[in-house]
Order: sequence, then C-alpha cells, then structure tokens
Amino acid sequence: MANEIKTFNGTGADCSLTSGDSNRVLILSNTGTTQQSGLLVYASGLPLGLTTEYTVEHKSTLTEITFLNGLWDDMTVVVNYYEKATVGVSGDFNAGPFADFGVVATRTPVTVTTDFSGNKTYTDGTDEDISIVIQPYDVKYDLDKSGLNKNYDMMAYIGPTSTLNKYDKITYDSKVYRVDSVSVRDFNGTRLFHRAMLYFADE
Repeated sequence: MANEIKTFNGTGADCSLTSGDSNRVLILSNTGTTQQSGLLVYASGLPLGLTTEYTVEHKSTLTEITFLNGLWDDMTVVVNYYEKATVGVSGDFNAGPFADFGVVATRTPVTVTTDFSGNKTYTDGTDEDISIVIQPYDVKYDLDKSGLNKNYDMMAYIGPTSTLNKYDKITYDSKVYRVDSVSVRDFNGTRLFHRAMLYFADE
C-alpha cells in the first residue's frame, strides 16, 4: 500500500491551550491513518524527539501531537508525515501511478478577475505542496488558444481529493507551468484522479 506525503505548516497558535503552556495539542485532520515511520516534528526549525519532547496518537480520521515542553504562539511548527493511502478504487491513484512515478510539486492557486473592458488580472495565492504525476517532456498535445495553434508542454495527474483549477500554477524542477484545463476521470461513479493539461507560464 502506497503512502502519501503530507506537510503541515503552522505556528503554536494552531495548538490547544495558551501560549507558553506545556502539553499543547496539535490536531492533524487526515483521511488515512498517519504513519510513525517518517513522521518528523519541528518547532522553530528544530527537530523534536519522540517521547522526550512530543508524543503522538495516530487515529483513522485525525492525529494528535502533544508538545511536552512550553510552546509559544509565535513559534513555527512544521510536521512532515506519511498518510496511508485510501483503500478501494478511490485509492488506486496513490497505490499505483503516484507510488511509481509521483513527485511533490508546488501549486500556486490563481484568482482571475475581469474588468469592464474584458481585461483579466491574475492574482497568485499562497503556495502549497501537491502530489502529482507528470508526463514526460517529449509528449505534446494540441491546444487551440486565442485562435493560435499551440502545443501543451506537459500533462499531469493528481489524486481524487486534490484541488487544481484552470490558471493555477505548478512549479516543479525549477519550471513553472500554468493549468489550461482539468478533467475528472471516474470509474463506476467513483472519482479516480484528475488529468490536467499544462503549458509553460508566460508570466
């Protein structure tokens, strides 16, 4: 069974109790049970030791991390962990293509607004990690864009619960792509994955 890589980025303010208290609890919401192997917890950039500086309880729908020492609201908290892939048809993407060819890229959500003259403004949101399978560079797909014939520069696949929208940016291997279209692939009414067509970002 493949595991999906996840990262939590936050601060002590995301935990229970009051700034400076010990035994503050951070809750990670997850769809599959987290794995102790590969779970790393950092506070203010420093790795914490299991049982001496934090404890963790792995549950099916959430994970509780307890910080044994004082934790202040302005301290950065980062947790890297593996989440067991969903079983059944909807988990086939993680157990198959992503396990064999998957990478972690950066998704930049993009909001598009149009003024009264029809001019579009693209506003970048906050970057986030996304698990993705990328088609090799030498595969080309025709795209009719603004009356011009253009080739897609990349095709990508993402899991059934991941979010990716038209105009979003994907950054991987120092290359930035913009999403032209996203289509859903279902089997017998169950969502398996999304397919995204990408081209190199012009801006």
